[in-house]
Amino acid sequence: MSQPDRNAPYLLGHDIGGTKLAVTVADRNGKILRKIRRPTEAERGPQAVVASLVDMSREAMARAALSPAKLAGVGVSCGGPLDTETGVVYAPPNLPGWDEVPLKAWLESALSLPVFVENDANASALAEWSFGAGRGCRHMVYMTMSTGIGGGIILDGQLYRGPNDTAGEVGHMTIVENGPVCGCGKRGCLEALCSGPSIARRAREKAQAAPGSRMVDLAGGDPARITAETVMDAARQDDPAAREIVDETARYMAVGLGNIVNILNPEVIVIGTILVKAQDLLLEPIRAYLRRETWPRVFDTVRVVPAGLGDEVGDLAAIAVIRQAVQSEGSN
Repeated sequence: MSQPDRNAPYLLGHDIGGTKLAVTVADRNGKILRKIRRPTEAERGPQAVVASLVDMSREAMARAALSPAKLAGVGVSCGGPLDTETGVVYAPPNLPGWDEVPLKAWLESALSLPVFVENDANASALAEWSFGAGRGCRHMVYMTMSTGIGGGIILDGQLYRGPNDTAGEVGHMTIVENGPVCGCGKRGCLEALCSGPSIARRAREKAQAAPGSRMVDLAGGDPARITAETVMDAARQDDPAAREIVDETARYMAVGLGNIVNILNPEVIVIGTILVKAQDLLLEPIRAYLRRETWPRVFDTVRVVPAGLGDEVGDLAAIAVIRQAVQSEGSN
């Protein structure tokens, strides 16, 4: 398939999640013209999901009154592992049955447009860098802080993928030797300490040792129902156990961020999801602990900020992928 059309004014984005598909039409500045969402229904298999994306794309173009000639190409944000060169997706955990799916080839054949496939964390990094909290900088690290902790790295104005598209796995640096088991199989990873489920697990353990915690009240009296959101709500009500969990989380995050900052010296670290919702509780403690973990000259350079795109990050992640492809083509 040909390279993206540098002169076409509009972009098409596909966001593929385990439960939701989204197709977005936007301009080069990230202004969304049309957006269509449907359930993924991944159990139908990859070919059926791709057929849905094709139908949604045609519907989005029709609603925006655009012909394919007005589109530079298609950007795809999808869970990995995947190969960005070939556009083949290799068994993402949230897409059962997607084993060596030639996603790029299938979409290009159906839509007759160039397609660019990117890992969803990297695509979100591109979105925040292009349209959100990282706009205007040249060196940025983006981190998700939700069910897991993932990331994407922008160095000198370019997305850094590594030789096999696995760079940016910031959630799997070891923070506590012999710490809790992570989903990756290691112990003491940042994700095993600071993801939403990990915060909830630590909180449930603490609540059992601290009867009368507000966290249990907010969970309807059942410690098993405590979530990360429960912890943050209880901390805002000055519950001692919840405040301790929040402080631990900030300290662990700062250790991880300190490793990143000392190695990469970024201008900005953008953190999404939990930090956005609980920045009143987490942001200043993270910054305070980070000062202890970094050299003063490095600390004075970096800003730690909440992500700026909110619920639009998935839609704009896919748009940012094709926008970056267009710009890269233009610089060659």
